[in-house]
Amino acid sequence: MKELTTDQFYIVIPLLSDEGSVEVRAVIEGVNEGRVFVDQVQEPASAVVWLGNLDGIFVLGEERNPLFISKLRECIDLVIGPASIAAGVHEAEVLSYHPNWDLVLDDVFGDRTNEKWEQFIYRYPAKTCKAPECPEGFRVVPIEKALTQASSFSQSCILEKIYTFWSSEEDFYENGLGVCVMKGRELASICMTGFRAGNVHAIDIETYKAFKKRGLGTIAAKAFVKECLAHDAVPYWDCAADNVPSVRTAEKAGFLLQGIYRGIAFEFDPKRVFQVNTRQQ
Repeated sequence: MKELTTDQFYIVIPLLSDEGSVEVRAVIEGVNEGRVFVDQVQEPASAVVWLGNLDGIFVLGEERNPLFISKLRECIDLVIGPASIAAGVHEAEVLSYHPNWDLVLDDVFGDRTNEKWEQFIYRYPAKTCKAPECPEGFRVVPIEKALTQASSFSQSCILEKIYTFWSSEEDFYENGLGVCVMKGRELASICMTGFRAGNVHAIDIETYKAFKKRGLGTIAAKAFVKECLAHDAVPYWDCAADNVPSVRTAEKAGFLLQGIYRGIAFEFDPKRVFQVNTRQQ
């Protein structure tokens, strides 16, 4: 398994599927940070794309690749594992947009205690979106403006969101879009670009505990969609199938289910990670 430098990421573009892969494309296009590993640098047949501290590990390309499969556990345990744990992430989430990988991943990691789940891909079908109506006392504000109006605690929440996906505020403003639902100086809900590939903006959304069950997430989502359409951008929603609040919010905001893919999650092998950390000391 070979790790690519950022200027080599483009060589895995032929391995991408048309459905999904926004987060993966964002890394490959150099918009969002991440790491890419391939079976061979010259005409790779299979690849791993790691979304960095966001813990998603995507496998691409040919699943009938014995050399790649034999090195997959090693790549995840000995390379991605130590870096993930150092960033505070102790569980691997391995996903693929192609169902042919499902049985392969079961075979490779089936000896570990694991959890399998489905991810839903939503697209927004319309070309227009009405401005959402806020309940009395609430308002929709662009993220940049919200930062100047918010309390220090709400500012920290907004910045935490930005830095989860982007290297700096400037990086986000250059590549992303986002809105906040505010009540006074307090942040109630935020909807923003987590990843961007071309003009497709993958949504990250959160409504904070004190403001849940008031429909504010739907308001934030609709406001974000309107912002996207105003910038000729395409909003994209990806969430776990069992994340009922996210599924309901997507559908209430007008998104339609377009595709389903699967993931498998397990803890990194602590013995192998420990051996790597010991050798590095």
